Amino acid sequence: MRPCIFLALCIASLNVFAIDKSQYTPEQLFVIGTELFKAERKEFNPKLGLEFMLESARFKYEHAPFGLCISLSTTKEILDLKEAYSWCYVAEKIGNKFSKMAAERSEEILGKILLDDGVEAVTEAKELGKLKYGQ
Repeated sequence: MRPCIFLALCIASLNVFAIDKSQYTPEQLFVIGTELFKAERKEFNPKLGLEFMLESARFKYEHAPFGLCISLSTTKEILDLKEAYSWCYVAEKIGNKFSKMAAERSEEILGKILLDDGVEAVTEAKELGKLKYGQ
């Protein structure tokens, strides 16, 4: 009987990470996503965390762009500096409490892109940011 209870609890806890994210609010999607980025947690899964955060951003949750800015620029498993810059740009432009930090982070990221990939890559990142902000 105890193994059945344990198995039921495990299955119930996995429902939080179900593929169907429509049952969650944008804020819940964001919180779940950020929890999946915490390396000390057994549920550590940056790729799944990214999915949740992107879904939250799709619903225009105001903190999602900054979360994506930081996650995509610092998490080795999903590192994508052009994408990170584009989300920093969005976070900067939407005008919330994270906008100033997003602006600072975007400058750091552009510098890294310039050093690693050159001027053309910086131009691509800036265009991607403007495109994302316009959506």
